[in-house]
Amino acid sequence: MIPARTSREQFDRQAPQYNAEWNAWNGDSLAWLLARARCQPAHTVLDVATGAGFTAVAFAPLAAAVIGLDVSTGMLAEARERARAAGLVNLTFETGAAESLPFPPARFDIVVCRLAAHHFLSVPQFAAEAYRVLRPGGRLLVSDTAEPDGDPEVDAWHNRLEVLRDPSHVRNYTPAEWRAFALAAGFIVEEVEQVCESGRIGMNSWIAKGGCDEAAAAEVRRLILEAPPEAVRAFSIAPSPDGDATFQWVRVALSARKPD
Repeated sequence: MIPARTSREQFDRQAPQYNAEWNAWNGDSLAWLLARARCQPAHTVLDVATGAGFTAVAFAPLAAAVIGLDVSTGMLAEARERARAAGLVNLTFETGAAESLPFPPARFDIVVCRLAAHHFLSVPQFAAEAYRVLRPGGRLLVSDTAEPDGDPEVDAWHNRLEVLRDPSHVRNYTPAEWRAFALAAGFIVEEVEQVCESGRIGMNSWIAKGGCDEAAAAEVRRLILEAPPEAVRAFSIAPSPDGDATFQWVRVALSARKPD
């Protein structure tokens, strides 16, 4: 049985691994969020589970103020250094959890969350909290690793793989589930779609970013290299002659608006 590991423990330990390579794997989903945010110079933005701060840094030049929130002090240290290197003075970072945002109601114009929600203990609670802290007319923008709709076998295979690599993983959700979460929280859903990242993920590098032990790493490699045909098709898995492999995870992207 895999020992439980909290997101705080996982990302404090693995923070330096979330580097430019990781960001390059996920550039298209970031561009999707930026394009749909309709961010204005007077806006205040909250980046939930900011991690190493890539998303917060991307939004900062477009807004009056950006706050990056994360449970991991290790990740926040990386994010603060990234903001300092970029010379951003309107970007600050705070410690806090997605399911209990430490802010008053109607505080933000935009809440964004990129490639983190699969670690949340309760995505519905996160959606409710995002709704609470947004001003009327404010937008929720999310991208995350996801499962294809209507394919439970691929869903089970992929989530098993993710937990082996990183025990703080909770679940990847489908686009249909994300739409339901947003609607249940009270949002008007504007778009939910699959985003195809142009960059391919390297298996061994991806495993290293999870920081699992060698036994778990070996099982992850086996599951990828012996993936069922449905998973090979869904994630474009391509083994390499050197024993590595590349793939493209499904990314869900959601844009939703709090009613005026």
